[in-house]
Amino acid sequence: MLLLVLVGFGATGIVSGLHFRAEEVEYHRDRLQRKEQAIEAHLTHELNRESETPLSTNSLPELLSSELCSIADIHGMDVALYSMDGVLLLSSNPVLNDDGTFPMRLPEGIRSQRNEVLTIHPSSDTIREVMIYSSEIVNPEGLPLAIMVVPYTDGRTLPVEDEAFFRALAYLNIVLFLAAAYFAYLLSRSITRGLDAVGDAMRSTRSTADKKKVKWNSKDEIGALIAEYNRMVDMTEEHARALALAEKESAWKEMAQQVAHEIKNPLTPMRLMTQLHAMNAGQQSAESVKEFAEGMLAQIDAMAQIAGDFSQFTQTPERDQTNVDLRNLLKEAHAAYPHASLLLPREGEWTVLANEEQLLRVINNLLNNAFESVESGLKAMVSFGLRQEESQVHIFVRDNGSGIPKHRMEQIFEPKFTTKSRGTGLGLAIVKAIVESFHGRIWVEESSDAGTEFVFSLPLKG
Repeated sequence: MLLLVLVGFGATGIVSGLHFRAEEVEYHRDRLQRKEQAIEAHLTHELNRESETPLSTNSLPELLSSELCSIADIHGMDVALYSMDGVLLLSSNPVLNDDGTFPMRLPEGIRSQRNEVLTIHPSSDTIREVMIYSSEIVNPEGLPLAIMVVPYTDGRTLPVEDEAFFRALAYLNIVLFLAAAYFAYLLSRSITRGLDAVGDAMRSTRSTADKKKVKWNSKDEIGALIAEYNRMVDMTEEHARALALAEKESAWKEMAQQVAHEIKNPLTPMRLMTQLHAMNAGQQSAESVKEFAEGMLAQIDAMAQIAGDFSQFTQTPERDQTNVDLRNLLKEAHAAYPHASLLLPREGEWTVLANEEQLLRVINNLLNNAFESVESGLKAMVSFGLRQEESQVHIFVRDNGSGIPKHRMEQIFEPKFTTKSRGTGLGLAIVKAIVESFHGRIWVEESSDAGTEFVFSLPLKG
């Protein structure tokens, strides 16, 4: 918008300047012609009045040496006389002889174009233009005596009235430009204010479902855009609620299916054992009753373990956290798994802020998985320990098991994942939840046919 205003101002100035210049040139041409006619008439009158003998070109300097300057002063114009072959005879202003306005010899173009207004450059070292008018001075018999040249050197300057006009035009353009800049600022602000409001609303929250509506009172184009944005916010909220509800229902369905499946496994042998015991009720001995009771208790313990796993998974692992000495904790875990190799640096103390019971459960879970991953018939080679990495400590568990398939690597910490024929598949999911509750992280360092290494990190207490 401002560029268009500037272009308009420039075009106005150029057109005005060209118009005034054309008018000035035309005005000065007419004035030059009038002056020339008056000077020519004056010179002819003086020659006819003072000369009693027939006039010739050579007699002109003598006759007009004193009168030529007077005639120039009367008419306010310089004048020069040249012979018919273009040689300078006499001029009213010697200065013009020196600067080239009155050359010592007329160019051929001027001698051949008499009675016309011409524009010349007095000399090659200046760009000043001078308008001249050349005409012939004749004697009473009508024979040409000389060529009269009248220059007009003041026709190239800008008149005072034109200067005042362009000054006023410049002031007006400045005022209009400032006004246009102000209104352009208001207009752009009204546009960007709405866009900024939408942008701030979109940046205010990361969650799509938490986007806030934008208030806008105007019903202009920005208002239409914001109304559409608010409508999309409503739709997004509805979709987010529907999606959350669907995900919750799906999660409950999966959980219910998983619970039902895990509980059904021990219930089937319990039913068969009960039916068999009922069929042989009359033949039961103390030994058979004891075997039945032990079998039922084993299945009940399995169901209790399943219930405990699901209870642990659904609970947020938030318990009292204290300073835990990892060296002592790992030694306690080694006492429970003496066949595993404990790798600890000889020197150093590592203290973390955690719950000792839950942290021990994480290590026991990883060690138990490590031993169970080794195929039957192979000697289990399990090692665990720690190493310090700057302000964190990394605890690792290695085994020589069959490894985890690559296509299932991203699912290992999800509920229901298991490579064993029994179990709920919640062990690693519970481990991940416990580690993250201590501001840590767990991952698989490597896994192949030669074994797997699990690592979890915890921040050291400063």
